[in-house]
Amino acid sequence: MRLKKERITALAQTLVDQLTEQQAIRLEASKAELISSLEQIITGELMIEDRLDAEVRQILETYRVQIERGQVDERKMFLMIKKQLAKEREIIL
Repeated sequence: MRLKKERITALAQTLVDQLTEQQAIRLEASKAELISSLEQIITGELMIEDRLDAEVRQILETYRVQIERGQVDERKMFLMIKKQLAKEREIIL
């Protein structure tokens, strides 16, 4: 995960604060419960991307020889594979 837990908590807190201030939402649970739920959702989404990245790195290993020879740009190939897998799995990045 690219974000630390503290950053995720701050992001969830800010989101809840802004939505309640703008009266875009009406709380039916406590603010703390909503923040906790948002933290779990954000963490889950980040974990999906982490798993996708790991799978892309595993696929890239099949091209290791070409990458080392300079025949394939590793970063471009990574992004291309990731974009294709995300599209196939309907993952929004």
